[in-house]
Amino acid sequence: MPLGKIIKLLLGAFQNIPAESVNSSKLPATENSPSFATLENTEILQDNVSEVTLKQSTTQTTEKPLPKILEEKKMINVSMLQDELQNYVSAAADVQGAALVSPDGLALASVLPVGMDEERTAAMSASMLSLGERIGRELARGSIDRIVVEGEKGYGVLVGCGADAVLLVLAGSDVKQGLLFLEIKRVVSKIAPLLA
Repeated sequence: MPLGKIIKLLLGAFQNIPAESVNSSKLPATENSPSFATLENTEILQDNVSEVTLKQSTTQTTEKPLPKILEEKKMINVSMLQDELQNYVSAAADVQGAALVSPDGLALASVLPVGMDEERTAAMSASMLSLGERIGRELARGSIDRIVVEGEKGYGVLVGCGADAVLLVLAGSDVKQGLLFLEIKRVVSKIAPLLA
């Protein structure tokens, strides 16, 4: 069967045009192409097309959609947040990872080192924030600006990013704290408008 005829039949099937309406008399016949009845070809192609569309619809339903945050009937695209975090982590030399977390402990976007569990990191970040706010109230220190965890391998800095998210930044031990805090303020100023 000539390739042009196959293409026309497929186009007709995808555009819901009956296959019988495809005019095959104008197509040139080739020597190597066997002659089949048009009705049989149409039935075979329609079966194949329905199998393809069935496979496509099942693969589309199994794909995980991008997460979205619903806030006052506004949808926020998490892929933009993910891009901002990726740009920040790749541009800063001593920053090893970052995660944007909801106050409930759900990861909105993250660029974490290999081996770190995103869900566990998000839950711990929310717990740290909750505990830090409670300590701030009990010690009469007011609202918390940032929470810093310093260890022998580096820092974990937790900063509020608007009312609906918290930014966790992981940095190496060689980082200059002043520069780190400055860069965190810059990335928060970029991310916060995406959450508003």
